[in-house]
Amino acid sequence: MCVAKSGYVASSSGWFSDRSACYLASGRPVVAQQTGFEHALPTGEGLLAFASVQEAAGAVEEIAARPRAHATAARALAEEHLDARKVLGKLLDALGADP
Repeated sequence: MCVAKSGYVASSSGWFSDRSACYLASGRPVVAQQTGFEHALPTGEGLLAFASVQEAAGAVEEIAARPRAHATAARALAEEHLDARKVLGKLLDALGADP
């Protein structure tokens, strides 16, 4: 479970923990406090976002009920959205950098 600093939550900056990214890549589901990242990354399976204590508890219960499905989804999310081989090119293009 990832609880963000209040400034990241209040600003909806999209902050996302590098530790959470590592967990996803290793097939470990993540429950993270909403900071705006949920607008850029898919949530619901493998990565669950919460805004309240009740939502966090529900997310933990959901993962406990379907651990294999969430583990598989976590790894797939990392491969699709966090793999440097896919993300770096897009970042360089957005910055106008020559490859």
